[in-house]
Amino acid sequence: MRTLLTLGLLLGLAASGYGQQLPAASAAPSSGCWPVANRERVVVQKEDGTQQKGTLLCLGPQEVMLVGSDVLPLSSVRQIAKPKDGVFDGVLKGASVGLVIFLICGGECDSEYLLRGTLSYAAMGGIIDAIQSNDKMIYRKDIRAPSLAWRIRF
Repeated sequence: MRTLLTLGLLLGLAASGYGQQLPAASAAPSSGCWPVANRERVVVQKEDGTQQKGTLLCLGPQEVMLVGSDVLPLSSVRQIAKPKDGVFDGVLKGASVGLVIFLICGGECDSEYLLRGTLSYAAMGGIIDAIQSNDKMIYRKDIRAPSLAWRIRF
C-alpha cells in the first residue's frame, strides 16, 4: 500500500521542467562564431582599456560573444583571459597537509609542533600559489612591431 501511495504522490507532483530563456542576442550566435567546449568565466580587455567579465559563449575569427551580451568584434578586443585564482586556495591546501599529519598521528603528536607545522605548510601553500598565477590566456592580439635582430654564435 505504501508503494502505491508513494507512486501516486510522485506521479501527482511530477511536472515538466522549465529552464531560463537566453536573451534574444545570445540565443543563436552568428555563423562566424564557433561555440567553445569549455564554458568558463573570462575577462575581456578591450582596446579602449575597459574590461568586461562574463562566460565565454563562442569565439570566431571576427567576433567573440559572452553570455548575456552583444557580439563584440575581435578587432576591438585586446585580450581574453581566464582570471587568476585567489591565494587563499593555496593556504587551505597547505593547511590540509597539517590535518593529514594530525590524522596519521592519531592524536599522539605534540600539539605545539603540529600547530607550527600546519601554519608553516599553510604559509608555503600561500607562497607557492602566489608565485604560480594559474591564469590562462585564451586570446591576445598580436600588436608587436616588426623587429630586426642579429645573432653571432661561436
